Amino acid sequence: MLVSRLPIEHLTFAAHDSSVPYSGPYPMALLVRAFIIEEINGLDETALHDHLRANPSLRRGLGFETLPNQSTFWRAWNHRFSEALRDAVQECAEAIVKATCACDISLPERVSTSEASEPDSADCPKRQLLAQKTDEVWQQAKPFVTDAFALSRGQNWQIHENAFWEQHAYMGMREDMYARSGPASFSLDTTRERIPTGSTHRYQIGKLSVADIRSMLRTTTRMLIARACQHDELTGKLWAAIDVTKGFPFTGDADEHEDDILGYKNGGQYYQWAVLKIVGKDVPLVLDAIPRVRGQSKDEIVEKLLTQATDMVNLDLVMMDREFDSESVKDTCEEYGVHYLNPTRIFTTSDEADTIKWMYRNGERFHVTEEKANGTPTRKQVYLPKQSRSDDEDEDNDLSEIWQEMCGEWEFDDVEGEPSEGMSFSRLLADIQREEEVEERKQKAENGDVDTAGTVVFETNHPYVTAGDADDQQMDARAFVHMIERLIRWYRHRWGIENGFKKQKHFMVRTTSTERDYRFFNFVFACVLYNVWRLVDLLVKLAIDGENRTYAPRVDANQFLTVAKQCYGLDPPD
Repeated sequence: MLVSRLPIEHLTFAAHDSSVPYSGPYPMALLVRAFIIEEINGLDETALHDHLRANPSLRRGLGFETLPNQSTFWRAWNHRFSEALRDAVQECAEAIVKATCACDISLPERVSTSEASEPDSADCPKRQLLAQKTDEVWQQAKPFVTDAFALSRGQNWQIHENAFWEQHAYMGMREDMYARSGPASFSLDTTRERIPTGSTHRYQIGKLSVADIRSMLRTTTRMLIARACQHDELTGKLWAAIDVTKGFPFTGDADEHEDDILGYKNGGQYYQWAVLKIVGKDVPLVLDAIPRVRGQSKDEIVEKLLTQATDMVNLDLVMMDREFDSESVKDTCEEYGVHYLNPTRIFTTSDEADTIKWMYRNGERFHVTEEKANGTPTRKQVYLPKQSRSDDEDEDNDLSEIWQEMCGEWEFDDVEGEPSEGMSFSRLLADIQREEEVEERKQKAENGDVDTAGTVVFETNHPYVTAGDADDQQMDARAFVHMIERLIRWYRHRWGIENGFKKQKHFMVRTTSTERDYRFFNFVFACVLYNVWRLVDLLVKLAIDGENRTYAPRVDANQFLTVAKQCYGLDPPD
């Protein structure tokens, strides 16, 4: 009711709407309200569509005469909304959540796997215990930040080195705080008598090289991994994801940084960072990060990230998007002894297109091809149909008749006998569709012989995926679909790295500096604070829940920031 009655019709969103002057049937005010509902409930675009379809009174209250389909929501959020508007929607939702907690108003169950479950508002003792344990554990984890970082200064220094890290963390935990103005605020909170000025702060940190910064990130991460291993976390075979993210917009003269400033799909220019992060049901730590430079090949990125990471943890599977689809990337993964999983690009004259034509001619809906080579894992390509979709805004977003015939709305049991997260195969494929849709039209065969956009192809060398059963016979339909369903559920965990990017922005110092290494440090230090938050969450869960803990976070980013802001830099001087 609150969101439905927000008085925003008079606001002008033109500066934040890429579709201006054409807005279609859904004005920005309606979409803003819908996305606030999405953020409050921790939903994605598919779940938002399902939620509004199941609650017609809410849909009408928000102002929708017809229900947009999932792809319309996705395009609006990722392409139509500006980054500033997306941030504003998230901040508005967070403010509403905080207000409801303060007023003891119950919230809907927040279903996002990337967010913490809200404590029961009526259970004040449990909330107090949570805050107390977070405070205690943060004090234990704080040295993981200060002990692993070092500056290159002369022996006549007068300001303790930890003051730099405390000040940087302090600024990163405040919204829109810059190094130039941040020290003035930090001086009011810290107990230190001397702290660096803004110019000194930037100068000393700016002297660190990319190699220095990466080394400090890995040192901190190793300390966090060692602490997590004491509680039997991060000890088995782990999954990881590799992805590229952008920094804050670059506003200087790009001609002086032409090798480092890269264009982005929104038309802006940015420094970009490639990241390797643990995903799945483990503590989601960032293991390594590197700056992306012009002309850098994807296998070079993968090799740089895997070189140290494979010594830190036991990586079993690395998941990437189709940007990393290349033979050299596969070779690099196999060289480092890890399995890979990624969607592949489909070209008109490719072997994949020929296979799809064969599938169409023979009425095949699913197919697995294998490529065996001596001394390396068998490489497989998994072909499966996408969800049917049209441009009709009133489409119900259900599965095609093919999916209903082949898969129904089955829910599968996991290997251990646990239900597959209450997710039907159709819902999983709808989520995959969200990511694949951007590339659909680019991959359509130009000669019109076959609609390759109707098929998605995954590549992997993981032994779980096979074209036949243990006796090398053709699988029955149910076992085959079960295997495919689990493969897709694996890949769905890759989105954990993108959810992490959103959270890391909360820890990042803003800057107008044009220097790549200083900006890279800001990003890496935000990764370190993000990693510490995830360890704090693990230790708090162990203290409160013990062996009955779940993988859903107990301490969300906002709670961690609140506690860390109160405690960082307030200790007596070293």
